[in-house]
Amino acid sequence: MALLTLLSCSENIELPQIDILKSGEFSWDKKEECTIIYTDDGGSVEMPAEIKYRGGYSARYDKHSFSLELIKKYQLAGLPKDDDWILNASYVDKTFMRHKISYDLYHDMNVNNVSAASSFVNLKLNGKVQGLYLITEKINGGQLKLNKKDSLAMIFKDPPFLFENRITNPQDSNNYYQQKFPKIKKKDQTEYIEQFRSFIFKSSPNNFSAKIGEWIDIENVIDWHLLLLYSYNADGIMKNFYLYKLDSKTPFRIAIWDYDHSFGRDGDNEMNMMDRSMRMERSILFNRLLESKGLDYKKRLKQRWAEARSQGLFSEEYMVDKMNTIDAKINESVHANAKIWPWNSKWYYDDNSYEKEKEVFLEFVKMRLEVLDGEFEYNY
Repeated sequence: MALLTLLSCSENIELPQIDILKSGEFSWDKKEECTIIYTDDGGSVEMPAEIKYRGGYSARYDKHSFSLELIKKYQLAGLPKDDDWILNASYVDKTFMRHKISYDLYHDMNVNNVSAASSFVNLKLNGKVQGLYLITEKINGGQLKLNKKDSLAMIFKDPPFLFENRITNPQDSNNYYQQKFPKIKKKDQTEYIEQFRSFIFKSSPNNFSAKIGEWIDIENVIDWHLLLLYSYNADGIMKNFYLYKLDSKTPFRIAIWDYDHSFGRDGDNEMNMMDRSMRMERSILFNRLLESKGLDYKKRLKQRWAEARSQGLFSEEYMVDKMNTIDAKINESVHANAKIWPWNSKWYYDDNSYEKEKEVFLEFVKMRLEVLDGEFEYNY
């Protein structure tokens, strides 16, 4: 394979800007009123909105993410019109690319694979520059195109249904599986997801092989499985996904989110060039699929890998093209961001620059492709 290089763009395509105007401190618990001024090459628009800080582990960092809700649907940064948005600080990912490339790749694998559409904006808070942000859609019923009138349309965010024992510290003790649609007070779907969980854990081998396709979209799971393996996102095996059903006629599918834990880095920025095992065996779902003799799951996984490789989806070329395209948009903003949030902050494990971190990303891709090509016996 020819040597691939990353281009460094000296001229930035100017990004849209969001200026958030708010009195008082921002809340972690509830959205509060604010005004946003959105500016792009078409001009500026001012509108009322509500906002709050967003994040769990990432809340420790000085640069915060936000959940933003507009008073009405509006197109931001060239993305589809919506009123619910996430402003992701992408603090520990110096490339600002791991989320977006993972989301785009998953969707490129199959149009039925859902991930949040995303782009980039520069952000100000009350006129003070905050730097570069990844703006994404919020995954919800509208974005997933659920048939909301169907009694079995449902969404769960990070449902802990693949753990053998109930976790002791759920995010919401009154909503253990984090049901997002319908509102749990309106219609509680706990019994349904527990039926699915019971099937995964307790069904006989023959029954599992015969019926699992009625519970979950196998082709969708295969793509999810391969993306996890390729990106080395160990954090995404048991969480960082939405489990959803469009209606009573379709099985569960997986929508992905939160992929900074990938491509050579763990979620706290620690380097992981396959040094630590992903421990895929933690997922009873993947275990049962791989052990099933009636599904040919291993064969289908291998065939799908070969297909994605031949289509150029899992390739150095794909990554270089995506990275160069993104770089053309954000290069100037990345370096401006580093003046506010330096690359040698205490939160980082090393002092890599943006340019060096892109090399780490691509080095990991090359290493990972070689490993998985060997495991799946893929020949060019």
